[in-house]
Amino acid sequence: MSNSNAPDSPAAVIEVRNGSFSYGETPALRNVSFQVARGDFVGIVGPNGSGKSTLLKIVDGILTPQEGESLLLGKPVRSYGRKYLAREVALVPQSFTLDFDFAVHEVVDMGRYARKGLETHGLSTDELLEKLEIDALKDRRFPELSGGEKQMVVLAQALAQEPSLLLLDEPAAHLDVSYQLRLFDWLKKLNNEGLTIVCVLHDLNLALLYFESMLVFSEGKLFASGPTEEVLTPETIEAVYGVHAYLHRHAGRTFLTFSPRSRPTRKEKVHLLCGGGTGAHLMRELVDLGYSVSVGVVNAMDTDEVTARELGLPIAAEAPFTPITDEAYRENMSLVEKADLVLLTDVPLGAGNIRNLDSLREAAVMGKDVWVLDGVAERDFTGLATGILEGLVDVRYLRDTQTMLVDLGERV
Repeated sequence: MSNSNAPDSPAAVIEVRNGSFSYGETPALRNVSFQVARGDFVGIVGPNGSGKSTLLKIVDGILTPQEGESLLLGKPVRSYGRKYLAREVALVPQSFTLDFDFAVHEVVDMGRYARKGLETHGLSTDELLEKLEIDALKDRRFPELSGGEKQMVVLAQALAQEPSLLLLDEPAAHLDVSYQLRLFDWLKKLNNEGLTIVCVLHDLNLALLYFESMLVFSEGKLFASGPTEEVLTPETIEAVYGVHAYLHRHAGRTFLTFSPRSRPTRKEKVHLLCGGGTGAHLMRELVDLGYSVSVGVVNAMDTDEVTARELGLPIAAEAPFTPITDEAYRENMSLVEKADLVLLTDVPLGAGNIRNLDSLREAAVMGKDVWVLDGVAERDFTGLATGILEGLVDVRYLRDTQTMLVDLGERV
């Protein structure tokens, strides 16, 4: 790098040391420290108001930390002139207003101003628009564009600066799903070509899909940082966002689903006899309602077993495609004995799981409350179910899962 202001290039492109910033009496960042190395692809997540946008402005030199310092390439950001910063750092803000009726290609050309008098090696304006698949907008007037179209044009303008560091503040906020994936595919390609990228975003599944590492902010503090799959854990998400998160792995992908934080814990313990996915929704509902839930006997890798494991529930499990063994039956009975209420879902009954009805019968004999979804005979493929349940006068039969949940609420 030939600029006389530029220091030797250290491993850390960005370094924030004990950075703090407040808007009046309202703290936005509190004692934040982290580094971003050259070539990193870093996501920043956290609830609204946790300091993410403020952090990007500090890195870009728009704001100066009131305590601590922000370094770019090993030197305080404030020591650089704005022209040099514009060559090294491009910021794509959440929103972009333009009072003049410029055409799209003119808006993108504005990004070239930072490199005035320097040799350029990047794509031309036409090439940038084509690569971002917005070349059809070239001659449109910028104020006439949709929010998503404007976002893509501003990204093209930032890339026209040929920065070594790209900062993005929720670039997908106005984009539909197709444009979101197109955008992040393009960002990943740019990162593979050597561009360092730091991006604020809200979608945690996009973060899991694209980003190598994450910074998680909460109430102005850096709550967690590191490789994405190590940072975006259900425990971290619940602590930061106040919701339950469930981590799934399927077809080589990791993704999250969410539900509200549990209501106050209820004292009752519920044991689910299920399988084949018939208990997954019910166990999540029960957990969210605050019940203590256990599950059995289910086959390993069955949908219900996977869901119970994701929820951290006690499970009695059997090997796939294997009838319930004595050992699994005893494990199941130990969970039944601890329960106040035993529920049988609408799971089909075959040779592999018919012994679950034996445990149901034992539960009833013990004096446990036993609830069963209607239609046992219709889903029994062994011909044994009626005989096993015969004589159990206190079993309660319910029409469907929703009725079961409603009656549970009334019971408490």
